[in-house]
Amino acid sequence: MPRIFPLYLFTGDDAYLKREAVEKLKKALLGKDGSEAFNFDAYDIGKCDIKEVTDTLRSAPFTSGKRLVLLKGIDRAGDREREAVLKYAKNPSKNSCLILECSKKEPAGSFRNEIAGYAREISFTLPRGNRVTSWIQKEVRARGKTVRYDAALLLKELKEDDIDGLRNEIEKLAAYTGKRPTISREDVKALVGTSASRSVFEFVDALSRKDAKEALAIAKEMFRTKKAIPEILGMIGWQFRRIKKAQELLKRGSSGEDASAQCKVPAFYMERFIKEIKSFTAGEIEKDIDHLLEADYSIKKGSAKPQDALELLILKIYAGKG
Repeated sequence: MPRIFPLYLFTGDDAYLKREAVEKLKKALLGKDGSEAFNFDAYDIGKCDIKEVTDTLRSAPFTSGKRLVLLKGIDRAGDREREAVLKYAKNPSKNSCLILECSKKEPAGSFRNEIAGYAREISFTLPRGNRVTSWIQKEVRARGKTVRYDAALLLKELKEDDIDGLRNEIEKLAAYTGKRPTISREDVKALVGTSASRSVFEFVDALSRKDAKEALAIAKEMFRTKKAIPEILGMIGWQFRRIKKAQELLKRGSSGEDASAQCKVPAFYMERFIKEIKSFTAGEIEKDIDHLLEADYSIKKGSAKPQDALELLILKIYAGKG
């Protein structure tokens, strides 16, 4: 059994891993004899009296050999709470384990340095950017499977801003693939779907190739994602503005790859984005943004149905590239 410290400081923004760590400490300290109901207490700074917390820590555990106390929001603690926690940390109970949990921020100022001398600090940080893909691969491996790189990229794109959602999708994909050892891109598409952002990339790509038929087909698919049309228009406008910015960067001497990177274009789309930069003229992009604003205005004032406004936008853009 690993060493259990009398005091822990949990930092970082991954709430799921924090909860998991608390559960592991519960099992290690309280076992399965039903003592959790009597020997585990959770408090939240601002909603409790700090004296009650320290009194609980000093009280003898019921039947079990240990007591576990979770104090949430230590980053919000005032001077009184900090003083009480530091006093306890200097002379902790041998029968208790205290977890100080930060909400999102870390404790500020000297308190962080002072408490660090007594607490075992563990950081639980959500993966971001390029780390999300490797995190997905690691999570899939933990479930006894592997995931193809293009499948991991698609999963990242669909759920990057929702790590808890990503965990749920990985669990479902592991069950969905059954005895198959590898999760494919097709599995992700079948179970999770496709994102509105990817659809917008493909939509603009179709317009750049003067393929109104495909653009209309993609638009209909976007309707099925149940995204609001104004949101879809906003995403299309965002993509047009990225093309405009990239064109300006090219004029200043940037390469296509550098311009794409500065515009934060995802790796899977970079090659097509570079083609789009060159496919649209600066004048066309300006007109297309104007058409987009007209479509958005017509929806908001109620003079056009959302789907009709989007289809008319496609035809106007197509006509402008004739």
